[in-house]
Amino acid sequence: MLDVHSLSKKIHGSKFLLLELFTTTLGLLIALSLNDFVESRHHRNMVHEADAALHGEINDNAKTVASIQKQIAETSQELDQNLAVLAELHTHPDTPRASLNFNFTIRGFDDTAWQTAQTAGTFVYMPYEDASEFSGIYRSQQEVDKVQKQAIVDVLTAASAVITKPKGAFLTPTEIDTTIDRIGIAKMRLIYLKNLVSGLDDDYRQYQKKHP
Repeated sequence: MLDVHSLSKKIHGSKFLLLELFTTTLGLLIALSLNDFVESRHHRNMVHEADAALHGEINDNAKTVASIQKQIAETSQELDQNLAVLAELHTHPDTPRASLNFNFTIRGFDDTAWQTAQTAGTFVYMPYEDASEFSGIYRSQQEVDKVQKQAIVDVLTAASAVITKPKGAFLTPTEIDTTIDRIGIAKMRLIYLKNLVSGLDDDYRQYQKKHP
């Protein structure tokens, strides 16, 4: 004997199962879409905040360029004057020694916004062109910082023979030659630094022109 009602229940049960499966799948898709939307919005906010912070930091750092250029010019002038004094001492070693000056001060750049953006992983969500632009500027800043530190070592090294000389004592011809050579190295470092700073200044100007 056939059980018609039993067959009807099976069909109804299958339809109900399919409906439940469809509803669950749809719910998951909606949830995932909402989650993607929230994450996307969060990432956009991250990029917007980082962009604003980097923009302000770069504009502030750009003001440091003039101070570095002034320091390079003043130190180069002092070194030239020292060379003139040393040349005179080479010719007339018994001449009372004129003043020799060795000064150089490092001017640093702020990179707080850059470090924060890197730690947060913001650059992953930033357009490649923007991330590359920021990376280039901060890489140039780091190079300028590094060469500034090398320059101060060169200037201090050039001054070592003079600083260690007893008060009133004359520099020997060997000490004069050594100091002249070391001043030459310091001057070459300053020339290199000057070119780096000039390039960084151009980077700042291009950025500010593009992002007023």
